[in-house]
Amino acid sequence: MSLPPYPADPSQGGEAGQPEVPPMPVYAQPQPAPGGSHPQPPAQQHFALPPRPAKVRGGGMTWWQGLLVGVAALLAVALPASGVAIYAGNARLISDRQAVAAFTPADNISALVERTGMNDVGTFLFYTSHPELNTATEFNTACGIRPEQYLLGCYTGRTIHLYDVTEKRLDGLREVTAAHEMLHAAFDRLDRASQDRLGVLLEEAYTAHGDDPELAERMDAYAVSQPGTRVTELHSIIGTEFSELSPELEQYYGQYFDDRSVVVGMHAAYVKVFTDLETQATDLTNQILALADEIDADTLAYNADQTQLNADIEAFSAKNQSYGYSGNQAGFDADKAALIARDSELLTRLNGINEKKGRLGDLQQQLRDLDADAQALNRSIDSTIVPGEGI
Repeated sequence: MSLPPYPADPSQGGEAGQPEVPPMPVYAQPQPAPGGSHPQPPAQQHFALPPRPAKVRGGGMTWWQGLLVGVAALLAVALPASGVAIYAGNARLISDRQAVAAFTPADNISALVERTGMNDVGTFLFYTSHPELNTATEFNTACGIRPEQYLLGCYTGRTIHLYDVTEKRLDGLREVTAAHEMLHAAFDRLDRASQDRLGVLLEEAYTAHGDDPELAERMDAYAVSQPGTRVTELHSIIGTEFSELSPELEQYYGQYFDDRSVVVGMHAAYVKVFTDLETQATDLTNQILALADEIDADTLAYNADQTQLNADIEAFSAKNQSYGYSGNQAGFDADKAALIARDSELLTRLNGINEKKGRLGDLQQQLRDLDADAQALNRSIDSTIVPGEGI
């Protein structure tokens, strides 16, 4: 910033006998971004929690031939307080034992069983449906998945198919899906009285978790896409995802797991990956909006003060050119110093605004990167959009 020197007399001036006054620099005012007052943050992404495995009902049941497998304890397993055997009849048990005898689990299936903590009964029921880990194409074909569906596993009434999710950060997701589908097979084998009794207990558990809007949305979705499956879906969801259940339900699910908390813990771990991303996105979005508001306010104040300074500089120069400071060196020096100080302060503020804009850009990029990460996670569990596969 350059202001004129104090004139002692007209001879110090130019051709007109007045002091030459270099123009006061006028800094460009920060301008709004096209289309708005500041660069707007991207819309917050709402990151969907991984879809819970859903059962797809098949038609009539046919069973493969085989030999006897000894899980005789199945005959004695009963729902607490009902006294009704888990199997409605011995014919079903015989066909199941034949199916298991004919099944040799692949190593990846055996590993799922081991990690979920299924006991002999749970393992037996899982193997009756000859479970498979499938690629996207295999899974979509076996389960009849349509593009608008979003599933991780299906129990057809004869077979269990699991989408082979390989994203390392979602460790445990395949295991939880396997346990979920196994519980569908278990429910399918309960007699009507046992299913009805379980329905009461499961609705009580659902009510106890009534503050979970995500659960309510899932159950509403099942009511639309698979009407009539509410109880069996609750049976699988509650058994694999809820840690605090009534003693009666804990005793019931204890028929299928050595330690049910293992599979519940796996579910909590992979869901946390998604909720952490959502929390980070929310935090970044709040930071972006707050910083953008600061930039707006700072820019508005800066522009007003810069306009006023420019006007005051013009007034100072006009006063000086008209010899308004003649004989008043102290007044000239004080006014000039004040203008210089204001100019310096505005420059500092302008640099601060630009620094905030840089930070805003960094935060926006972080949010875009987070969104891309969330989309990649969602793609990893959606069989219908895997490149080169799907239907």
